[in-house]
Amino acid sequence: MIVLDFETTGLNPGYKPVEIAWVEFDSNFNELEQVGSLINPHMPIESGAQRTHGISAEMLANEPTLDDFLTQSHAGKFANEHVLVVAHNASYDVPMFTPYCKKITALCTMRLGQTLYPDAENHKLQTLASLLNVEIEPTHRALDDTLACFYLMKNIATAHSLSIDEMLTLIDSASLDSPMPFGKHKGTKLKDLPADYVRWLTENIDPGGWIVQALTDR
Repeated sequence: MIVLDFETTGLNPGYKPVEIAWVEFDSNFNELEQVGSLINPHMPIESGAQRTHGISAEMLANEPTLDDFLTQSHAGKFANEHVLVVAHNASYDVPMFTPYCKKITALCTMRLGQTLYPDAENHKLQTLASLLNVEIEPTHRALDDTLACFYLMKNIATAHSLSIDEMLTLIDSASLDSPMPFGKHKGTKLKDLPADYVRWLTENIDPGGWIVQALTDR
């Protein structure tokens, strides 16, 4: 089981990672290992993304590609594993990681926050981390955000006496009344999304994620 975060080249279709981090943990939420690296995407970084995370092309020139990092530096660590991947906005991060695992079950802490704290100001990592008294500040760098997400998950589990399986059950109850968590229609209820955007979503994001599951029943 890992908590995962990527920083990327931007939000445009075809985005690629410029940094990866994960924290491996056990079923009792004990941290086992931290891993992180800059990643060379071999494509330009959008100016807005660079302003957000502060990672430049010059910093990445001698860094491994994602493929080299996961298949060589980590010897295909996840290639034969069914991996529980925790991420904040999992539908954004998990598709970049999926090719390197035998199978993935995703636990989205943003979705968990939307379910348990519907009246929060918003469901960004920083907002929920503050709400749940997480001491690590998200910084839009992969390891910091991974650790913030890890402790957010732990604090939610403690506050509501939830196991991993119980949290998965909560987020699997997809609802068309849930707000779209990202993109140009962010905040719009799934049931109110334009048909062309629904078509784009179902063709371009994780088919096993809660958004596609909800839209399939739309």
